[in-house]
Order: sequence, then structure tokens, then C-alpha cells
Amino acid sequence: MNHWFIITLLCILLYKAQASFLDSPSLATYWGQNSKGGSDTQHSLATYCDGNSDVIILAFVLDFRNKELPQLNLANSCDGPRFPGTNLLQCPEVGKDIKTCQKKGKTILLSLGGAAGAYGFANDKDAVAFADTLWATFGGGKSESRPFGDAVVDGFDLDIEGGGSTGYAAMVKRLRSHFNADKSKKYYITGAPQCPFPDAMLGPALDASEFDAVFVQFYNNYCSTTSENFNFETWDHWARHTSPNRNVKVFLGLPGSSAAAGSGYVPFKTLEPVVKRLYSTYSSFGGVMLWDASASYSNKEVSPHYQAAIFKLLSSLSKGESSKTTKNTKTTSSHTTKTTKSHRPTETSSLRDCVQKDEPCSGGFGCSGNSFATCVNGRWLLRSCPDGLICLSSTDGVSAYCAQGKAKTCTHKGSFQALAEVDSSVAKAYTGRSVTAQFSFIGAQQHQFTAILNARCLSHQAFGERVKVQFKVSQGIKVTQVKGGTVSQQGDMVHINYHNPIDKAMSIVIQMQGLMPTDGMYIGPSMNSIKFY
Repeated sequence: MNHWFIITLLCILLYKAQASFLDSPSLATYWGQNSKGGSDTQHSLATYCDGNSDVIILAFVLDFRNKELPQLNLANSCDGPRFPGTNLLQCPEVGKDIKTCQKKGKTILLSLGGAAGAYGFANDKDAVAFADTLWATFGGGKSESRPFGDAVVDGFDLDIEGGGSTGYAAMVKRLRSHFNADKSKKYYITGAPQCPFPDAMLGPALDASEFDAVFVQFYNNYCSTTSENFNFETWDHWARHTSPNRNVKVFLGLPGSSAAAGSGYVPFKTLEPVVKRLYSTYSSFGGVMLWDASASYSNKEVSPHYQAAIFKLLSSLSKGESSKTTKNTKTTSSHTTKTTKSHRPTETSSLRDCVQKDEPCSGGFGCSGNSFATCVNGRWLLRSCPDGLICLSSTDGVSAYCAQGKAKTCTHKGSFQALAEVDSSVAKAYTGRSVTAQFSFIGAQQHQFTAILNARCLSHQAFGERVKVQFKVSQGIKVTQVKGGTVSQQGDMVHINYHNPIDKAMSIVIQMQGLMPTDGMYIGPSMNSIKFY
């Protein structure tokens, strides 16, 4: 037998035998942007390749448009020098750490996009050309300008926060062709869409090309984990019925600490039962994603830190220490799961959904289609939202509010039982010529509310250092302060001047606080009244 044939066969067998982070619940952690913000809060990549991680995602490659070399930003972990005639950093120490981590069995991905910079493609041709550049610069190809030297990443992640959707499906398909030609190792394509479905940027690519996993950002949005609008089942349905790869895994994406995002942090005690339910309910569940290492390793809310606690939790699932249910869906995962349409997989929300008038209650708020529910004297009192609005859960899962959107379907069985179908209520997004935005009501205490406006560029024109936005609020609502900016209000019109901490950004999250109406019913701003300028 030809010895070259034997060598080739052995390589193929080795390739197929490689363990994958997709085989059991895994923990994926972003590294490189130092969200904690301190001079010593982000350590070297190798520091995090310990016993508390499975996948580390280097963030970010940015300022890409065509075949030209992009930029690489790893915050305080690499400051150059740059390759002659380019803005691309040389990061040899990171390259050494990549190889160290891979020897320890860690999967190292490189993420494209993020909030900072400006990027995007004019057409598929430019996207395909950039895929070739990406492969030569960071993958298994060859180039004189390789920031990590001879280190080869294990794949690429698309965290596309703005710039439009053009070209990404073509780019993924081109990268796949490179992967298929290199049998030396297994490569991955992942994405990081925001939880509103479909994602404004990645939606078309997710439907048209094969992704191995999606790290869905269940934060900074109305569909956060602790909200009654939590829509993991929507993403599970996409994974099993729409994605070209029906074995794609869906990760629960979370902030690594309360300061790592504008909203959506879940304390570990609250998170633990949610993760167990997701694992036992959905065959697509792939694990947890954290943003980012500087936050999760510094978060001492649980000992020794948030990162370790979640890793231990996921490891216990893969070892069979959590109850499992009967398998009835196809999956390549080692655990058996059941997809159900009768109950939500989260018990984090104290807000009741699909309630009926005069049902017994023990306090708090609820929703029922387009009605806002308040518990009064042990019974639900329903008040209709203004015409054209529906009732939505706050992101903290405690309060409710009225806003534009599509209400979930409620099926009532008996006078005292409400059964919610799998569809979630969906908040209406603002979509203009160059910006799309989601408004989310975080919660309220003593008639003071907190909310966020999550805005993303639809074109290659990024937000600058100053972002001005205006919108119309309902009677009795007053916005009093904006984090990182100023606010003024004349009557029902709110004007915000936001000081962007990044001089060029594809997405921004504006957090605001204000006063509620005396009747306790918060009404979201009209999406049609929003204007960015």
C-alpha cells in the first residue's frame, strides 16, 4: 500500500477523532477587550486556559471591507508594532499563548466585528476576498503579515454588531471551502447574534450558511434571560428547523458581571436552574457564553468566581449529574433531551404571563396579551394597554410595561390555569435608513424606571463621538438622566446627547432613568418617533 495513502488516511482518522466542544455543554468566553476596564484586569490569554474554560474567543478583528488587511484590537494585550505599511498589529506573545492553550485542549476562535470600529461589505465579491485574507492571515493559509505568527486559530466567530448583512453568507461559505481543504485539524464557524429574532445583521447568513454554534446575546435586550420574553425556544426552533446545519448548537450568552453589559446579568443562584432546564429541554443547547474573561474571573459573587461556578455547573451536566428526559430529537450531543411546547425553560421571572381577570394572585405584575395586570387584594386586575400596544415583561422579570409589538398566544385551560405556548412576545424595533434600535424596559422601583436603547448601524457609517437621539414619550413619563450623556425634555419630546466612549462604533447602548406615571403603568416610546442625528 502506498505510504502516502496511509499517511493521508491516518490524518483523516485523527481529524475525525478530535474531541469537539460541541459534544457536551461547554463554556465559551470572550477575551481581548478588557470590559472590566482596569490596567491589570485583563491578563494574558494563557492565564485563562485553565480548568475553567472550553472555548476562548479572541476579540476583535475590525475595520474590514474587502481583501485588504483588517485591524486587530486586543486592548491592553497587544500594542504592536504594526506590519510595515499597515494598521495590523504584530502579537507574537498572543500567538505563543494560542499554541499553549490548544495543547491544553482549548478551542481558540477569532471574532470579527464587535461594537468598535467600522466594517462591512458592499457585495459578496468583497466578502469572499476578505475570507481569503482572513484565512491567510490567521488561519491555515500563508501570508507575510500574520499577527500570531505560525499559530493557527481553530475557527472564526462573527460578532457583527452593525454595518448591514451583506456578504456574510458568502464569506462563511468561502471559509468552509478553506476548512475542507485543510484536513490537519477541525475548524469552526460561530456567530454571536443578539437575541431579537431574526438578528438584524446576521439573520440572512444564519439562514443561508452553516454555523457550528451561535453565542446568542441574551442581554441588553427585551428578550434577556430573566424576562418573560426570554426566547431561547425561538432560537432552538431555528436550529432544528431552519439552519442549514440542523446540529448547530445554541449557547446562552450572558454578561460576566453586572458591569459587563447595560442589562441582562444573571446571578449564579438564579442562573443554575435555568441552565439545567435548558439542558434537559432543548437538544440544541450547547452551553454558556460569557462576555468577557476580565469580568467573569473578577466576579466574586460566587466562590471562587462566576467563571468557575458556571464551568463546574456545565461539567456536572455532561457527567450526568443532572436529570435527563427522554430523547425525541436528532442530535449529535452526548446528552438526551426533550423539546416541549408547554412550559418555558426559565423560572427566573416573578412576573406572571397569560393571566386571567380575577384569577388568584399573591402580588406583583402580569401580562395577558394587550392587557397590563396588577395583583389587587389577591386577584388579578387587568387594564388594557393603549390602542395598538401590547404588554411586555421588563428585562428583570419583575415588572411589566406597554409597548409596540406582537403579543404571544395564550391558551387558557380552566378558570385558574394559564398555559403559554412556545411563542414569545416580540417588541417592535425601530428601523430607519441607517440605524435600527430596540428599546427595553429594565425595571422600576418606587416609580423610578431604568431602560436602555440598543442602537446598531445599518450602513458602514459608524456612530461618532457624539450621538443625538430624540423620541416621544407618553404622558406622565419623564427621562431624568442618561448614563454617559445629557438629556432634556420639552413636554413629551425627549432629546438625548450621548457621549460615545468610542470615537467610532457600530453599536451603542444608551441607559436612561426617569420617573413613572402615578398609575404605575409604563408605556414605551413610540418607535415611529425615534430619530438619530
